[in-house]
Amino acid sequence: MSEWLRDSLSFCLTYWWAFVALIVPIAGLREFLMIQTEWYGISSGIETLPDMFLWSLLAVVIIESFLQISVIILVQAILGKQNQGFAQRSSRALMIMLPFIFMELMMGFSVAAGLLVFIVPGIFILVRLSLAPYFLVIQSRGALASLKDSWACSRGYGWDLFFGLLVTTLVSLIPTFFMLEGTDSSTALLSNAVLSVLSTCLGVWGAVFFYRAFDYVQANPRFVDQ
Repeated sequence: MSEWLRDSLSFCLTYWWAFVALIVPIAGLREFLMIQTEWYGISSGIETLPDMFLWSLLAVVIIESFLQISVIILVQAILGKQNQGFAQRSSRALMIMLPFIFMELMMGFSVAAGLLVFIVPGIFILVRLSLAPYFLVIQSRGALASLKDSWACSRGYGWDLFFGLLVTTLVSLIPTFFMLEGTDSSTALLSNAVLSVLSTCLGVWGAVFFYRAFDYVQANPRFVDQ
């Protein structure tokens, strides 16, 4: 696991400029939409739900999914030394958007069910399904097949994936600790939006870590079903 973290961090530091160029515009659009729809005021109560909330939620899900897919495709392009432009990568991301969102929803429901049972099962399910996006994007597997492949290939690597998830998630959350309270202030909104984009940039370490894990566990299965 430490080797995966080291390799993925080195990769991120080497190609940080490519990730920043990809993430900042897309994450910036996400934050702009969330500010315009008064997203950050939702936590104060259900009665404060903004107009067109469901449409804005759908838009955020689409943007976030597009971003996740694009990061995986970019890592694949860099490793494969493919000279793909933004338009080419975006076209591919859009083509697999629906199955990716469907897969994410199934993951979300499974993890939520596990968390409701006793928290730990939810974390276990999250870890075992964490490789599913890579099967779907890289190997063009279906949503259900990707989840099944992730569950099978991650067998025996649970602790490695868990600690990698823990470390990279904590790092990505660092900027959120400095977010300001008071969403009525334009200064607070702008500051929080910038910190959120920065958090997304730091989250690339996690995406690259799981890409590294995805490659390794397939080539080195710890359990082979007879």
